Amino acid sequence: MDGGSAGLEVRFEGAADGSWPATWGQRTIWEPISWYAPDDHYFNIALTLALRRPVPPADFAAVVRALLERHESLRTAYRLDAGGGLRQRLTAAGTLTVRLVEADAAQELAQVLEREAAADKAVRFDLLGDGLPVRVTAVLAEGQVTGAVVTVAHIAADGTGAQVVLDDLRRLLAQQRRRPGVLPPPVPGRQPREQAAYESGPQATARSAAAVALWSRQLTGIPASLWPEDAGPGEEVRWWEGELGCERLDLASRLAAVRTGTSASAVVLAALGQELAERTGFAEVPLKVILGNRVNEEQRTAVGAFAQNGLVVLGASGDFGELARKAWRAQLQTSRHGHYDPGALAEAVAAEEKRRGAALDLNALFNDHRETEHGAAAPDPAELTAAERGGFRWRSRWARQDCRFFFGLGQHAGRTCATLLVDTRSVPAAEVEPLLRAVEERVVAAAQA
Repeated sequence: MDGGSAGLEVRFEGAADGSWPATWGQRTIWEPISWYAPDDHYFNIALTLALRRPVPPADFAAVVRALLERHESLRTAYRLDAGGGLRQRLTAAGTLTVRLVEADAAQELAQVLEREAAADKAVRFDLLGDGLPVRVTAVLAEGQVTGAVVTVAHIAADGTGAQVVLDDLRRLLAQQRRRPGVLPPPVPGRQPREQAAYESGPQATARSAAAVALWSRQLTGIPASLWPEDAGPGEEVRWWEGELGCERLDLASRLAAVRTGTSASAVVLAALGQELAERTGFAEVPLKVILGNRVNEEQRTAVGAFAQNGLVVLGASGDFGELARKAWRAQLQTSRHGHYDPGALAEAVAAEEKRRGAALDLNALFNDHRETEHGAAAPDPAELTAAERGGFRWRSRWARQDCRFFFGLGQHAGRTCATLLVDTRSVPAAEVEPLLRAVEERVVAAAQA
């Protein structure tokens, strides 16, 4: 391990080497990554870590080496076979250069880390090359490492997997301080090559068949598209994304979940379904939902790509409590059947399109990635009464996207935000803020009923 002004060279030697089929999760995320290329840095995940105690660069390098050797996904490259199929190629030995950044004494460490995370996230990975799908930046103060940024390609780790990497880095640093040279036990969970082997077996094959059968049943009754092809000319920059600060929606969804016996996510999903049904005129609204697929111990703490899409079909008429319960049951059902061979699903969609003689537009999505504590008590209704309407801003504009409608809920800088990305040829930009606020008001009304 050699330090220099430009970077810190970390040499690793792993136990396994070879080539295997890509996992279902890798193949699922590869499709949009390859579609967006060369702008696929959009999918990178960058996480920051402020060290409780500074460490020498050599100790930090030793920990990074252990991290690479423990998690095979961090040293996996990808290849396309003769038929265009994706394969994973595990590298047993190599070098990672940790980028070194001297902290500015006038800036808070958190600000430095956020700045460097943004810089690292903005650089794409050459996933079909020989490089690693991870980069590490160390922030130095007076020659000691005080913080770090870990950036991974989405195919190497989804959001949960990236957090597992960061948590393991934290554990390794703590162990290095207490007992240098003695590693803590490895994080349990399947490595990607082990996941690929599992997916070729009878249990996963049966699960995939059940999931595809559910999709096939759902596809037969949905509209081919929620929006007409000639909805409008759209904006010059075609895709717009708006963001609404929505503490009211967050509080209300948790209160309404208790009232309806469902979940905060199901409440918002039901409200969104109602709003879309009213705007489009369809009695049933199909939305794709993003599923984590961390359903068993082997996958819960694994570093890899597991997320796939599920489909929920939302009704529009009736009592809101019953709509929320239907949305909740639909979420549970699709979550139980969220792990499947993406090739088999593509065949099922093609079969339904052939039966109809029309293409299916499955590009309306919902993703609630709020951090909700399981079993947490409902908020005090007085908090909702006191909460103010959040502000709206335009977050980004895109010349190219692969969806028409994407409603998201998440937390940023300690506050809850709702985002809506639309193809302005289908949903005019002027409707984005009103639609977000309308969904919020439906949820607030449900909480106060």
